[in-house]
Amino acid sequence: MAGVAGPMLRNRRGAGVRLLAGLLAGEMAAGALLAVPAFLLGEGLRAALGLQARLWALAALCVFFGVADLANRTPHMWRQVPEDLINRLPPGPLGLAWGFDLGLLFTTQKAVSLIWVAIAAAILLDPPLAAALIVGIAVAASMAVAAYSLWWRPGAGRPAAWALRARQVRHGSGVAILVLFVLTAVQAWHA
Repeated sequence: MAGVAGPMLRNRRGAGVRLLAGLLAGEMAAGALLAVPAFLLGEGLRAALGLQARLWALAALCVFFGVADLANRTPHMWRQVPEDLINRLPPGPLGLAWGFDLGLLFTTQKAVSLIWVAIAAAILLDPPLAAALIVGIAVAASMAVAAYSLWWRPGAGRPAAWALRARQVRHGSGVAILVLFVLTAVQAWHA
């Protein structure tokens, strides 16, 4: 994403700004779309299960996602946004399409499982927060792309270096999630 927006910002600033604005709008629209079912699912789970059961469910999810990250198997689809749209759409609509795709969360690659744990925790424990969190994640992701696009330089994204960093971050995420498991299990035990 930054590999497209970065050069666009340097060579055609207006086009780059339109791409990033479209990205933000698309991510917010997709986040808002997902916020409704997340809230409804959370309210349904809150009505059906007591707090202790929801805490144990979250603890189990923490084990699953923590082990997945430690095993370098963060759950996601092995897919990026459709690159062929670069040649078919102007910058604003391109950003909107890519942003909506990214904002759906489940349709593209993820570096770590912390996003899944955060969403699960919010759905299980605080459904109104879940709705806000999903939109917030979309906005934060868009802002991260914008910041990286401003920083991006040709050759800055050497694949080998990024793969090593991604693995290190993923392992750190796995450890953090397992710590969350312990904290959640203790809370569930005493609930």
